[in-house]
Amino acid sequence: MFLGKSVLASFMLSTAVMVSGPNGEKVADPHISAPVLVVSEKPGASTESETAGRPENSEKADRDKRTESLNESKAADTSENSEKLEESDAARDVGEAEASDTYEDTAEENQQTETSEPAEGTVLTMLASEGKAQMLSVLIQSDEGKLVVIDGGWESDGDRLLEKIQEKGGSVDAWLITHPHADHTGALYHILRNRSDEVDINKIYYSFAPAAWYKEVEPDEASVAVNLLEEFEKLPEDMLCGDIGKNDTINVDNLRITVMNDRYTLDIDPVNNSSIVYKVETCGKRILFLGDLSYDGGARLVREGGDSVKADIVQMAHHGQNGIGQSAYETISPKVCLWPTPQWLWDNDNGNGYNSGLWHTLATRRWMEGIGVEENYCTKDGDIVLQLD
Repeated sequence: MFLGKSVLASFMLSTAVMVSGPNGEKVADPHISAPVLVVSEKPGASTESETAGRPENSEKADRDKRTESLNESKAADTSENSEKLEESDAARDVGEAEASDTYEDTAEENQQTETSEPAEGTVLTMLASEGKAQMLSVLIQSDEGKLVVIDGGWESDGDRLLEKIQEKGGSVDAWLITHPHADHTGALYHILRNRSDEVDINKIYYSFAPAAWYKEVEPDEASVAVNLLEEFEKLPEDMLCGDIGKNDTINVDNLRITVMNDRYTLDIDPVNNSSIVYKVETCGKRILFLGDLSYDGGARLVREGGDSVKADIVQMAHHGQNGIGQSAYETISPKVCLWPTPQWLWDNDNGNGYNSGLWHTLATRRWMEGIGVEENYCTKDGDIVLQLD
């Protein structure tokens, strides 16, 4: 059984999560029952969507219709999970706009509501976006204070991420990248470009295709990968570990990190399916980070990995929507789920109310319930902090 500790106290798994309400009062979250400290609730959080008027992503329409047609031949969970890929792409586009629009308003309030995190032991922190957008930003601090960062979030999340790194000593021993989309690598790009002298990064681990591949398969978003690769060219060669592949291991103090796959080059949802999957083993727990892996990548991962992909804790693929299939999650067999997911996406709300969107978050939530997941931690409630030992 997992034992989670907040800054203030220790709880058993049956204890309900307490989060901060709009006026600072402590309230029980009806969706989650687990020992977790929400370090900083995102200002203005509510159960109502703030995403009215989401832009459609017409540039991807033809490609996504072809994708949807190919997926119709899959099993039932395949078609449900992979239909309407344009909606998942639109979610990232919407997230970028929201992160930009609300960053200035939220930054000051976040600084006022931050709480000190545990200073000892192995601690996992999953940050919520400054702009209530979907993104992935995780920090894991080892027993001896060594720090691992996974992805990092949007450019507008970069300053706060840097502050969290500085709070933990200012050094990153291993920066792990899943794939080059703006809601995953924008923060690293911002830090490298604008504030690189304020942080000490030992190693950056990744596996990117050549820039030309991103221009070919996703031309409207290729600049994310291209710009980051240009920043990498300015770094010392011994900082870059850009050729990682399946079964490579990275050891940081009491954290053992295994690369679970080679970078896939698939025709369907190619950049998301190129996500590198990392398994972190520490304190008797296995934590699987799936990035934005989609259905075909997830199926290949479990087919090639078998029981090695089983994990106690899993980061939900593609923010819990349009990610890997139900059977893949059944193979992973997690007991705890990490949802890097804002309120509107958690509720499948496109601006017209609960379950008005075409994302598959609600279906994924039902899958997790059926699998027997015991705890769900979601960044809709703010930052998530878990004591792992």
